[in-house]
Amino acid sequence: MATLVNVDNFALAETHRMMRDLQANAGGVNSFQHNREPAAIDNQTVIRLNRDTLYSFAVVNVSAGATLSIPEHGERYLSAMVVNEHHYVDAIFHDAGRYELTQEQFGTPYVVVAVRILVDPADPADVVAVAALQDQLELAATATAPFEMPDYDTTSLDETRTALLSLARNLSDFDRTFGSKEEVDPVRHLIGTAAGWGGLPSAEASYIGVDPRLPVGEYELTVGQVPVDGFWSISVYNAGGYFEPNEQGAYTINNITGVPNDDGTITVRFGDTSPGAVNALPLTDGWNYLVRMYRPRAEILDGEWGFPTLSSQH
Repeated sequence: MATLVNVDNFALAETHRMMRDLQANAGGVNSFQHNREPAAIDNQTVIRLNRDTLYSFAVVNVSAGATLSIPEHGERYLSAMVVNEHHYVDAIFHDAGRYELTQEQFGTPYVVVAVRILVDPADPADVVAVAALQDQLELAATATAPFEMPDYDTTSLDETRTALLSLARNLSDFDRTFGSKEEVDPVRHLIGTAAGWGGLPSAEASYIGVDPRLPVGEYELTVGQVPVDGFWSISVYNAGGYFEPNEQGAYTINNITGVPNDDGTITVRFGDTSPGAVNALPLTDGWNYLVRMYRPRAEILDGEWGFPTLSSQH
């Protein structure tokens, strides 16, 4: 009989669903699936994907131990996050080297290794360079039994996710939402499992989710200097948290791809569909956006500095 899903087991069930899909996409356990191009709009396996980094995902059987090897990557942003079956993050690796992965360390026999590598999606040569780094990521595991998803009642799983997504609408940030069991707030962690599965802890990336509850129209947001050691980005999603396909192929603006104003600021133009519009992101009903700030400095983490908000409506 299928297991009913509610708030008590949602984080486990949702992570198991993700593991099933990610393992299938990789062609098996202990293998990476490399996204060679910015997140595919027609195959969004995770909600609120970003297009600033190229992802590599693997489901790893760590029951008898495994290793992860990260290549040299210079100053380029790279993070390898390890997520256990309860959606807790107990390790993030950045530097080149070989890392041990054990069940004792992560608490469950299977984990997801999620690697993000910064890419300039507008530069084909940079996309090729990141693909070469992805190919140098290595996994070795002693146990080879694949992950098998328990029999969950999919109706209650979907109902619980939908209810949690409604609670996420009024959250202005994701502090204490992702991380180890000791780092997270249990309620925020539960909501975050539905609203942003696989998110990074605040010290690694600060997230600001904005649901303006505004109709499709034209809005602007101007960004100046952001106190990060990595980069910042803004991504627009539909009501379900996915990129909505658009003719312009425009989904994200960041400090690398954004065209600056004369004073160095970057103005993001939400809903501007005029020909030749700069930094324009199309909108759809129920639109919302997520700000990501990678390697945030102290003034972001302690709340002294706040990201700009929508500043005008035409």
